[in-house]
Amino acid sequence: MINQQLLDYIKQQIQQGTDREKINNSLMANGWQASDIKEAFDSIMPSNQPVQPIPPASSIPQPFSTFSPQSQNGMSKKLLAVILIIGVLVVGGGAFAYFNYFQSPEKIVQKMIAKLTEIKSLEYSGEIQTEVNTRDLLGGGNLLQPTQPVSNKKPSNFSINFNGVSDTNDLNNPKGSFSFNINTDALGENFTLGLEMRTIDKIVYVKLSNLSNLGFFDLDLTAVANQWIKIDTEALKKQFGLEKIEEQLKEAQKKQELSPEQIEKLKTAVQQHKVFKITDSLSSEKIEGVNTYHYKFTIDKEEIKKLFADISQITQDKTLTEKELAEFDKSFEAVELPEGEIWIGKKDLLPYKISLSSVIKEADQSKTSGKVSFILLFKNFNKPVQIEIPAPVKTLEEILGGLFGGLSGAGLQQPNFSLPAGR
Repeated sequence: MINQQLLDYIKQQIQQGTDREKINNSLMANGWQASDIKEAFDSIMPSNQPVQPIPPASSIPQPFSTFSPQSQNGMSKKLLAVILIIGVLVVGGGAFAYFNYFQSPEKIVQKMIAKLTEIKSLEYSGEIQTEVNTRDLLGGGNLLQPTQPVSNKKPSNFSINFNGVSDTNDLNNPKGSFSFNINTDALGENFTLGLEMRTIDKIVYVKLSNLSNLGFFDLDLTAVANQWIKIDTEALKKQFGLEKIEEQLKEAQKKQELSPEQIEKLKTAVQQHKVFKITDSLSSEKIEGVNTYHYKFTIDKEEIKKLFADISQITQDKTLTEKELAEFDKSFEAVELPEGEIWIGKKDLLPYKISLSSVIKEADQSKTSGKVSFILLFKNFNKPVQIEIPAPVKTLEEILGGLFGGLSGAGLQQPNFSLPAGR
């Protein structure tokens, strides 16, 4: 039986590069039998194979590390596929970063302005708030019996809340709805007024609500308040002979219509003049669930003036004089150009919210000062618009007859209205 100690010694010597003859002589000198030495060598390698150094166990190639030409080709294809995927991710990620992070705010605003020309329908809502310090024009008296205005000033508040829908896909027959509520104390006491208007098939429907009694006339406003009034614009034209005037206006309008070349020049002028001057990039926000860019901006007066001059040159072939430009500057003396914020959709580059604030400065003529704030929201761009015909409805003739009929008892003659009932 082969001695394990003998085998270990021979393997160690072979790994160190000692040839077989030296190993054999050393073992014989130490008392090992020649037959045992031969048997040990034969178990390690055939007797006819020259002794080669055996590499350490850690460096012996393992079976799975031996590549066939087929396996090398497969790995090359896999490596190429990985490289292509990484390349696509890098390029795609770079494009995403460019379009979403590295575009300048000014370019985004310019693209927004260009995109607005594609909008044919939308919904909007907003609010206007003003606080004005002015003289008491009524002097504490009645509007029909004015007294001398007093010298003191008092703040007056004025607010409007509004919302609406607009559809201009058919320019010959646009449709839409609009409503607002006004609240002010500028007339000496609190005054409120609500109005809702719908335009469908060239017929206008109007309803007044929250109507305060102005005290101008002793009118029975119950015939008007919260009542839909139908105004047939086509019938009114026929009734008052306005058709010829309308035709004349259309002819005049045709003469003033802009050529395609002028329209393109106007678009270029609007895009070139940076009326909106971005002053800061703010944190992105969601408006109506839409991810938006959020910027702070001011209105650049000089750019407005240049745009105004270009529009005059393009549409009227007229260069503004120094006097006209000076008058333009003077028109801004009483009001500071507004500052505001704008929210622009990251995907569609359309405006979803605009807020503005400005200061009214006291001028020699107006003697009025105050501040104005404005918020405007947009949504549902280019989506179908549904506007319902309201009910119940009264014609304009019925309303006017009921309204002025209350004056007959006061010695006033009731007007003779013969308006058609409309459609």
